[in-house]
Amino acid sequence: MSEPTVSLVPVDETEYDDFFEMFEVYDAELQPFETVQPQQDFSIDAYRQAVLADMAGRELMWVMTDDRRAGLVMTRTTPDWPDDRDETVSISEFYIVPSRRRVGVGRAAVEALMAEHRRRGTALVQAAILRENEGAFAFWASVGFEVQFLQTSRSP
Repeated sequence: MSEPTVSLVPVDETEYDDFFEMFEVYDAELQPFETVQPQQDFSIDAYRQAVLADMAGRELMWVMTDDRRAGLVMTRTTPDWPDDRDETVSISEFYIVPSRRRVGVGRAAVEALMAEHRRRGTALVQAAILRENEGAFAFWASVGFEVQFLQTSRSP
């Protein structure tokens, strides 16, 4: 089986409704893996407002294959610490629609993202994974990511 042709396409402002509609489906899939619940109810509308109010270094992208949306990616690029001459990109959201999973779309999307960040000279690419999401751990390991650190949290 050959790798599918995948591209990452910036989300246009006119497509924000579509992006956050797909994000809502993705968020519903993540609910079983959420171990720490926020003190207030999560709202897609509030999340959307927060994301769009803070776009510094953030990119919203469609994962495209066969001229169709196959998923979404949200990243943020920040200066690395302590050497802020380097940049780090964090993949905060990565979603492939169920009908396009296990056929190489996710892998090809990660490779497209990595190629772009090699071109930009990015020092490091990180991906956030919910602790209980074993499928995500397996996927990211399969594309060469390694656990670098664990972050803990709790409600105050």
